[in-house]
Amino acid sequence: MAELNVITSMLDDLSQEQPIQTALCIGQDLAQVDTDSTIHWHYFNVTDFLSLPFTQRYDLAFVLFDTLEAIDITEIQKSQLLVKLRDLMAKRIVVVSSLQDEKLLRSLGFTQLIDKTSHESNFALWQFNILNYKHVPDWFNSKFWANPENWNKYRW
Repeated sequence: MAELNVITSMLDDLSQEQPIQTALCIGQDLAQVDTDSTIHWHYFNVTDFLSLPFTQRYDLAFVLFDTLEAIDITEIQKSQLLVKLRDLMAKRIVVVSSLQDEKLLRSLGFTQLIDKTSHESNFALWQFNILNYKHVPDWFNSKFWANPENWNKYRW
């Protein structure tokens, strides 16, 4: 699988940005990829994960849709899986998917890490990070809202 090299380098980069103690993977066993033994991995298939109750929030989640397409999951299951991961189970999500899943991933707030025109194979790399998923606009601060220096000077 060509994506294993990308995943190995990405794990190193992600652990440098934010510490990763717990991680979950849906779609494939990443034991041969993980060189860092400090990450405690949990592996699930789609049906087991969708029925899993919320018990803890993981630092990282890897979803490998290209291996899941071999077992033929539906678009609804993909959407349910990503929403459950995004809203409950993981702080950061990395998805390896085919190029046809772009519409679904963009609609759920994922950003594309690898541009689809930069490689010849049919996969794309996406991420969702709850800590920086939305850019805070410049005007969204107390400077432009309260203006205490103008109190009792002007009538609004």
